[in-house]
Amino acid sequence: MPPGLPMRLPIATCLTLLALALLPGAVLAASVPPGFSSGLAGPVLTYVHLFGLLGLGLWLDMQGRGTPGAGAGLALVFGLGAGLLTRTGLHLPYTGLALEASLVVLGGLLAATLTLPSVVGLILAATVGALHGISLSQWGGPVTRNALFWPGMLAGCVLVMSSGVGLSATLYQLGGGKASRLAGALIALLGLLMLVNVL
Repeated sequence: MPPGLPMRLPIATCLTLLALALLPGAVLAASVPPGFSSGLAGPVLTYVHLFGLLGLGLWLDMQGRGTPGAGAGLALVFGLGAGLLTRTGLHLPYTGLALEASLVVLGGLLAATLTLPSVVGLILAATVGALHGISLSQWGGPVTRNALFWPGMLAGCVLVMSSGVGLSATLYQLGGGKASRLAGALIALLGLLMLVNVL
């Protein structure tokens, strides 16, 4: 592998995510089918999903031991399943608060550099994925009836989580463990501000 490539790949992924986040909605809508664009925009343009999935990717990478791939896969499967169940009429109480609290949990784990047993880590990833899926299925409104919304949602979630994994490597190369801990503290702070309705 050419020198510098491991650094360039995560940076390129993060820049792609930033470009999508800054892309005007009208341009995004004109570029892809409406249902797909709405699904893609949810994880990228909504703070709680953007920072929550980034935090999940960062923490899964810190967990290591094969957890990033398996954890991300579980988060996607449970997110899709929970989202579809929500659209059929199943509603769980306090999912919005639980989603915001998940930022505090993931950010706290990152800030304290705490890893969990693999099984517990996978359960946490699945739970966080389900919370995001429930919220995103309601975020799109009527457009979630469009079949293309769901592949768009999955694509957006994959983009943000993989950016989190790539960002983890970039932060480590730039500032070692301190940079990752700082990122975790900021994510936890954002979650706390959302919980108290400041954001």
